[in-house]
Amino acid sequence: MCTVSVIVPNYNHARYLRRRIDTILAQTFQDFELILLDDCSKDASRDILTFYASYPRVRTEFNETNSGTPFKQWNKGVRMARGEYVWIAESDDYADPNFLDRLVRVLDAQPEATFAFCRSWSVGEDDQRYGYADSYLDRLAPDHWKADFVVDGYEECRRFFVLTAPIPNASAVIFRRNAYERVGGADEGLRLCGDYKLWAALACEGKIAYVAEPLNYYRSHADNARAQAGLGALDLAEYFYVMHSILDCVAPPDTLPESISPRDGQNDRPFELSPGDRIRTTKQRLSYIANWNLCKNYGIPVKVMREHFRDWEMAVACNEFAISPPSRFRFFLHRWRFCLYYFSGMNWKLRFVNLMRLLGAPVVGYRHRHWPERQYERAMRTLEPFLHKRGPFRNSGTNE
Repeated sequence: MCTVSVIVPNYNHARYLRRRIDTILAQTFQDFELILLDDCSKDASRDILTFYASYPRVRTEFNETNSGTPFKQWNKGVRMARGEYVWIAESDDYADPNFLDRLVRVLDAQPEATFAFCRSWSVGEDDQRYGYADSYLDRLAPDHWKADFVVDGYEECRRFFVLTAPIPNASAVIFRRNAYERVGGADEGLRLCGDYKLWAALACEGKIAYVAEPLNYYRSHADNARAQAGLGALDLAEYFYVMHSILDCVAPPDTLPESISPRDGQNDRPFELSPGDRIRTTKQRLSYIANWNLCKNYGIPVKVMREHFRDWEMAVACNEFAISPPSRFRFFLHRWRFCLYYFSGMNWKLRFVNLMRLLGAPVVGYRHRHWPERQYERAMRTLEPFLHKRGPFRNSGTNE
């Protein structure tokens, strides 16, 4: 019997596997077993996993056919686990050597906590560091995640989980195996947001412990599942599907707005819907969730929540346009709203480019939406020798 079962569910992450496994084996806390799973990878993953199979405490399990969802692998790994605690160590992330030691000590000291998690660094394909992975939470509660805490999980759900997913990366979490089994494990009907749903379910079973020290490295790259799923709005659809279910579980029934109609696939899993239906149901759920939070979530300032949901409305619109391009007039209105909301926070270059986008929207339409900034970049390259610029202007993240 060991204290921790470390599960590495892998699919096509050969490039990152050695770094992942080596940082597990190098943990200062050594009372663990390591379960390596492969979901029928098409790259060199199995060769790498087989290399580690001879190590003490390591077990491997390879699927002959792809399971279709990482959460089947999670459940499979937990069924194989023998430890009191479980760490789902995603195969493209890596960890600080003190990760296990720090979080195990927290869970040992807090028997009512169903899981503990730490802050994460966001890193790129070549380990370049971008900052904290949870920076999107700063607007909701700037000081909440800057210090260690132990809180009631149910109240944390009613304050934060009904607004967003407060845990950006599964690799940052260690949970109690018996609590995982009590809530029924991960939802295998989800493709992307099963972790979000699981953390909320575990939170409602007890307390949550948090370590503000960033001991986890959450990698973003073009080949991860969430990047791939954005193409058909599956990521948005699952996100609000889960958030809706959390809200219905933790909010007092008499405070909920009028229920969403089950027609148009509201009761279907998002992956079963067409991209257009995913957008439609997402917009309905977003309205439902925003309505409750603005009226009943007293833990977050109303102004902050309005900005939060406005950003989501803009994101949903962008995904909708990618699936079904809008008319030039509708696209112009979208650009107008974007400038109305964000213009004051832009520097002069971004203001100029976004004015070009706004004026160009009714002329070039959605399909040629990048034409204005390309013309700007061409002009800047031409003028660069005269303006003594170090380099041509580059878009700084406002290409909505």
